[in-house]
Amino acid sequence: MPVTASLYEKFRGVGRELIDLLSLYDSLSVSGAEWIPVEGSSPVSTAGADSSRQFEVYRGFILYAVQGYAMLVSREGSAGSVEDASVGYIEVSEVSRVGVKVARDSLISSTAKTLEVSLLHRVGGGGGVDLLLFDGSYESFLGPILVFKGELRRASPRLAERIQGLWEHRLKMLNELYGRVRLAFISKSSGKLNLVKHGGVRVKLGSSEYQVPDFIVVRRVISNVKPLKPGFLWYENPYMELRRECDEVKRVAPNLSCWYTLTYILLHPAGKIYQLTTPGRLSREEVAELVKQLKHISPDGYPYPLSATHHSSRLTRSDFKSLVALLTPELETGREQLEQTL
Repeated sequence: MPVTASLYEKFRGVGRELIDLLSLYDSLSVSGAEWIPVEGSSPVSTAGADSSRQFEVYRGFILYAVQGYAMLVSREGSAGSVEDASVGYIEVSEVSRVGVKVARDSLISSTAKTLEVSLLHRVGGGGGVDLLLFDGSYESFLGPILVFKGELRRASPRLAERIQGLWEHRLKMLNELYGRVRLAFISKSSGKLNLVKHGGVRVKLGSSEYQVPDFIVVRRVISNVKPLKPGFLWYENPYMELRRECDEVKRVAPNLSCWYTLTYILLHPAGKIYQLTTPGRLSREEVAELVKQLKHISPDGYPYPLSATHHSSRLTRSDFKSLVALLTPELETGREQLEQTL
């Protein structure tokens, strides 16, 4: 069915509102943050990992698959890679009380993150690697699963044990890596309010103070930098804490830091802004050196070990369905008749 006239008009109306909102953002003033340009680059041996996932809801259970790759790029530019995968299922009956989507997302996300850490542990755990790159924030690899732990444990103890086991295994591997090699977590520019709520950054429109997402703060800061050069955002308090989860983290991984440094980086003049988080409290000079290392392996503005593994690990919908058809052709989703009609 084509797009209706009603939907088109509704989109136009919302679009006008968004343009007005963005214009308002352009009038904000920011204090307590500055852009630090970084010249040059530093060659280091770097490894990155990423994964791809697919799932399908069948009659009575959810079948999922995760495929991951890790790539090591030496100081000289030579590359090597490892791969692994995870396949499993969730019984719908055991997650009905907590909700299929919450259970599915929690388990599959934890499986993917644990697989990525495992691959980097294989690549960098034996030494010879200076920097390990993760796709996502430091907090996302350590904390969010605990948000659902209590609810999941009451509703589905068996599923909660599976997720808890993945989380603990992931933290134990990170615990072994931390201190032996630099860990850096790269993610998209954040919609959270870290800078204004915890970083000491102030945003005003006239005499009124506002709380806005991080990406708006970064946008306003760099809008005043001409020409914009690769570098990073530095501000009053760039150190964030894993608040509620710290005791749990320390129980499993005593070496890991509950504090982490959060900043935003640009690795190429024509590139995009990314969030960088790394465990511990890095000085301004240490962040600058890390950005130099990232620039060396980011010719197009994004770290090559992450972009390469993103493409190598890609698991398409058709790939997943082909695998399912080969292994268990009798599975049904309940949507077969509708799919034939479409």
